[in-house]
Amino acid sequence: MKEVKTIILITAFALLLSGCSFFKKNPVYDLPAGAPSYEKKYDEDTGSTMIVVDGRYYEYFGTLSNKISDDSIRACIGYAGDDKNERLYTLMEDPFDNYIMVKYANGIMEQPGFYRASDTRNKDILTPSYIESLGYECWGSSGLHYEERSAVIGVVCEADNIIEIDYSIDINGKHSNIGGVRYGNMGVLKHGDLLTFEILERSVTKYADPDKPFTVRVTLSVIKKDGQTVDVDGEFTHDMMLGGYFRQLEVHYDEAKGYYLVVN
Repeated sequence: MKEVKTIILITAFALLLSGCSFFKKNPVYDLPAGAPSYEKKYDEDTGSTMIVVDGRYYEYFGTLSNKISDDSIRACIGYAGDDKNERLYTLMEDPFDNYIMVKYANGIMEQPGFYRASDTRNKDILTPSYIESLGYECWGSSGLHYEERSAVIGVVCEADNIIEIDYSIDINGKHSNIGGVRYGNMGVLKHGDLLTFEILERSVTKYADPDKPFTVRVTLSVIKKDGQTVDVDGEFTHDMMLGGYFRQLEVHYDEAKGYYLVVN
């Protein structure tokens, strides 16, 4: 029995020395060919080391709250300083690259750390749910939220034979995005049906401060039951904020005007 225990201990130790090769490593963590080194700088004001990525400064912010899926790793962008094992990763749930994940390639059972862009200090920003703040004093009142904010616009169908309402959105005079709303089964919309679409935080951030009002311009078109796409006459322009909701849009139709927009 003693001999069996010894064999088990030796086997376990061998696996440990091999860097836990018993587990299959996901290639998403690999350092790509020609990966760049990113500068590390010491901040005398905060007493912390910063990593500079494309002119943006990142400081240590938090740790892993629970676990992170390999699917959450967008890309390995390089390494910090002279150590190719200190690798930097961008995250799928962070569309603004406000965070960089730092992980040692050969660290056995080592938790990753998360660096946050210093230009987000004292701001409330979208944060992946697996990042937990360590409460460092240098971050002060810097906040975080785990769901992406949006502004919502509601459109009421008051016309016949429509299966989809499409929209085009400008934010502060810049074209942002297009999309459409319909039933999942492509059924004909009924009079009085309310459909909603979202303007996501990631779209707003490109053209405006997400914590301040921004000007939205919306134009619409409809897809008829026969598949024909027809522009809706009129447009909607309004100042909105993330978290806001506006539902006073209606799509109407008459023989003389065709499809037209009413803003109540």
